Amino acid sequence: MVSPAGALARALAAELGRFGIRSEVTECAGIALVGVWAVGLAVWCECGPLGWRFRWSMSDTRTGGAWVYTSCPAGALETASLRIVRLCRERSR
Repeated sequence: MVSPAGALARALAAELGRFGIRSEVTECAGIALVGVWAVGLAVWCECGPLGWRFRWSMSDTRTGGAWVYTSCPAGALETASLRIVRLCRERSR
């Protein structure tokens, strides 16, 4: 049985794939992770007080390498994927 987190992660991975971005989905204990390891990006799907969300983090050279965390409601799959695509393209330059 696929968990809601796993289903969201696979949907996000498929959407990223449409833009040519390779990712890997890992799922455990109701949380799923979409790794875009080529650019050091981790996106996880989790349920919180505001419902299901995509959260991601990346080290940011503008902040001295500090980790920057961002999130987007899982219901906004297109918005999340476009933001992630933009980040990946910026990181791969």
